[in-house]
Amino acid sequence: MTGDLPRILKPPTSGEAEKIISRDIELMSRSCKRMFPIVVKKVEGSIILDINDNAYIDFTGGFGMLPLGGQHPEVVKAVKSRLDSSMIVPSSLYSEDTVELAEELTRIAPIRGDVRILLHDSFSETVDVAARAVRWYSGKHIILAFTGGYHGSTEEALMLSASPRIRKSPARILDVIYAVGRDCVDCLVGLDPERCRGECLRFSRELVEAAAPDDLAAIILEPISLEAPAPPPTSYMEALRTLAKDLGGLLVINEKFTAPARTGRWFALDHWNFKADVVCLGEQLASGLPLGVLMAREEILDMEPLNHKYCGGCALSVSAALATLRVIRDEGLVERSGRVGRNILKRVGELANKLSWRAHGMGMLIGIRPVGANKRSNEIIARTIVDECFRVGLLLWRIGATILITPALNSGEEILERGLEILEEKVIEISRRSRASAT
Repeated sequence: MTGDLPRILKPPTSGEAEKIISRDIELMSRSCKRMFPIVVKKVEGSIILDINDNAYIDFTGGFGMLPLGGQHPEVVKAVKSRLDSSMIVPSSLYSEDTVELAEELTRIAPIRGDVRILLHDSFSETVDVAARAVRWYSGKHIILAFTGGYHGSTEEALMLSASPRIRKSPARILDVIYAVGRDCVDCLVGLDPERCRGECLRFSRELVEAAAPDDLAAIILEPISLEAPAPPPTSYMEALRTLAKDLGGLLVINEKFTAPARTGRWFALDHWNFKADVVCLGEQLASGLPLGVLMAREEILDMEPLNHKYCGGCALSVSAALATLRVIRDEGLVERSGRVGRNILKRVGELANKLSWRAHGMGMLIGIRPVGANKRSNEIIARTIVDECFRVGLLLWRIGATILITPALNSGEEILERGLEILEEKVIEISRRSRASAT
């Protein structure tokens, strides 16, 4: 039953948890950042149980990696079956699960023409190979990336992630042009979405034409950014397509956090009937197991064997991905994500309007953020809300001043209702507190 959830019985760092956390701090790299002091005992559905028997409602969806929540029976069954038969299938040999996964993906891929699939062991590897493939195919070198984007943490992927928060690396910037990313909440040129004609892309055009007019291999971007999950208007996507065509570049779309089904369609691109040249998918496809999938037009992935990172795709991850796609299809979770997401956004939007905040999103990828104060103050407010929600048993995540709501696509109605009640209570409480302290 969910009536007694969330449940906080003891401080999460008490008892054995304190010892485990201390050992982790002593041994693990400081780059392994833990967002909450929780020592996990079990993750089931949208509930995370720690070793002190505290039960948390997970509104992060495993921080964007668990579209079905934890331990979905069909995913567990598929992984166990693969484990019993052959945990490892060398990628130099054939696998029926791999072929079936490729068939499932090519049926729904938002890509023009015939589609080819290439599997890797992480999303970041997939972005690396995508960059190599578009350069190989086009014979050009420059890739246009946008500020605020996140495309992974290996060297090439990191260089495409035009965010100072992410790109603190000694690696050198090679063959990448950074343009100011869109912000459909605070438009760069002062237009509202109804009047948008992709005017902000004019700056991108000028940058490329000035620096490398005949050498653009591709444009890479996320259809919806986690930093400001306001979907772009159709006119922006049309302008993006025109920009790529005029500059002779391919379109590489990063759907790590938006697919499968997170936005109420299989892919976020489907909302605009938009066809890309290359699409990159990540671990969400495999219910959190390590996997990267590169989908592209056939001719783009027609590279000579071994002219890229070695083919990957752990057999366990492939089986999990196949099961995840089938569960989403069979349980109608694409439609449910859109329907439930609209209800959540309506409710969160009403809360935001009361406080003169902003709420945006698509499907079950929703963000709410304070406005009006300076950037640093807004981030402190958002962080305080996330911390206070954690103390009473609700897990949320944030990027900057944006509090993200990304529960599992199959989260129960009672769980969603209870989580939203807690969020509303804490947002109102902390908003009032911050206003009082400012006077």
